Amino acid sequence: MHQTTKSVPIRLLIGVVACVTLTLSGCSGDGTFKISGTVTVNGTPAETGAITFVPADGKTAIEGAEIKNGAYQANVPPGEKIVQIRAMKLEPGEKYDEISQTKVATNFAVALTDSRKYATDDSPLRVTVAQNGETHDFDLPSINKEK
Repeated sequence: MHQTTKSVPIRLLIGVVACVTLTLSGCSGDGTFKISGTVTVNGTPAETGAITFVPADGKTAIEGAEIKNGAYQANVPPGEKIVQIRAMKLEPGEKYDEISQTKVATNFAVALTDSRKYATDDSPLRVTVAQNGETHDFDLPSINKEK
């Protein structure tokens, strides 16, 4: 019995030391680093969209974030990542509402970049996440040649 009562405080101490070590190293408690950056299309901030960080080795979680006014923030495990980006803009339009049988104003998301190239597992975009607070910016070409 005496030995059991001593093991609980030791386990607690080990847990506290592990938490303090992770906090001091800049890594959050879940083993991810907070990163941020911008997504632009031909130098103009993407109005909306999504960015996904896929582990190149397939060993950690896939993480992602929403793109708002060209900016994103994500919590990503360390390591090499394949970056998938869907950059869009919102355009006003109308849709037909079946219930009211009227046209209703709405916004439609319109792709700004080639999702067949930048939003797949074959995306040419790569980053290595190594520390908390890193910035990773991406400037992609427009899908529309004249823009």
